[in-house]
Amino acid sequence: MFMTTGARTGRGALRGPLARGLAVAALAVGLVYAVAQDARADTQDPDCYKPGGSGKLIYVCHVPGGEESGNGGGSGGGGGGSSQPSCDLSLAGEGSNRWCEGEYACWANIPSAAYPTPDDWPDGQPSEDSVYIYKNCQNGEGDRYDEWGWHTPQEDTGPSLQERAMMAFGQLNTPEFSLTFSPPGHSIIYIDTWWWAEGAPAGEIRGSSALGVVAVGTPSHIEVDPGDGSGVMTCDFVTSESDACSYTYSRSGDYTTSGRLVYDVHFEYDGTTLDLPGLPDSLESAWQESGITVTESQAVVVP
Repeated sequence: MFMTTGARTGRGALRGPLARGLAVAALAVGLVYAVAQDARADTQDPDCYKPGGSGKLIYVCHVPGGEESGNGGGSGGGGGGSSQPSCDLSLAGEGSNRWCEGEYACWANIPSAAYPTPDDWPDGQPSEDSVYIYKNCQNGEGDRYDEWGWHTPQEDTGPSLQERAMMAFGQLNTPEFSLTFSPPGHSIIYIDTWWWAEGAPAGEIRGSSALGVVAVGTPSHIEVDPGDGSGVMTCDFVTSESDACSYTYSRSGDYTTSGRLVYDVHFEYDGTTLDLPGLPDSLESAWQESGITVTESQAVVVP
C-alpha cells in the first residue's frame, strides 16, 4: 500500500475526476473512512483518493509489484478476469516496483536508497513495517509529479527475493564456443600447445529479469582436459589465441580434449547488487570436446 498526503505538484496537478474527489473530500470533513479495503478493489480502482481522518485527503493504491505491476510474469492471486494496466508502464522503466495511478505510470525504489532516516519521517506511520519512500509518476503527454509517501508491504508479495534470484539463475545461459588449439591441425610432443575458447565473449553475461532480479556472470577461468590422462587444468579466461593457456604433451597419439567456461555469479535487484545467503556463486558451461593429433618431431638430414 502506498499512501501520500497533500496535493500533487507540476503539470500533473489534480483535475477532472480527481478534482471532483477533492471537492467531495472538503464536504466530508470530519467523516472518517475506513482505509483498509479489499485488495482486489484497490487494483480495480488505482485512483482511490479517499477522505481520511481530520478532513485530509489521502491516496490509497495497490502496492507496486502486484496485479497491476504490468510485468506480464504472472502475479499469482485470485480475482476474476485479466485486468489491463490503465497506463503505459514502459514510461516507468524496467524495474519491478512500478504501477499505474490512472493514466500515470509510477515507479519507486522500495526500499529507497535516499529516503530520510526514521527520525525524519512525518507522523502517521501506518504500521511498523511502513517506510517513507519517494515515487515519480508521468503520463504519455509528459505531465509528471513526484512525492514522498508511506509504503506498507503486503503480506502476499509473491516470490521472495531468494526465489526470484533462483529463477534468474535459471535464465542465465553460457555462450556457445569451441575449444581451439595452436599449432593448428596437430601438435608436437615437447612443444607448447595453446588453448582458448573461440567464440565466447570476453565480458560479463546477463540473464533476463525475474521480477526485477537479474543474474550476472563475470568471466572467471576456463578448464581444459588435454585428454592424455594428466587431468583438468585451470587457465585464464582466454577467448583468442594466446599462450595464457598452454600444455606440453610428452606422448604422441590421438586425444579427445575437452574444455568449459566458468563464471562467477552475482545478482542484481533493480540495478542494485543483491547479497543473500545460499545463492549460487558460479556457473559452468557444458564441456566442449575437440580432437587433437600429437606427433613426434622428425629430424631432417641435410646432405
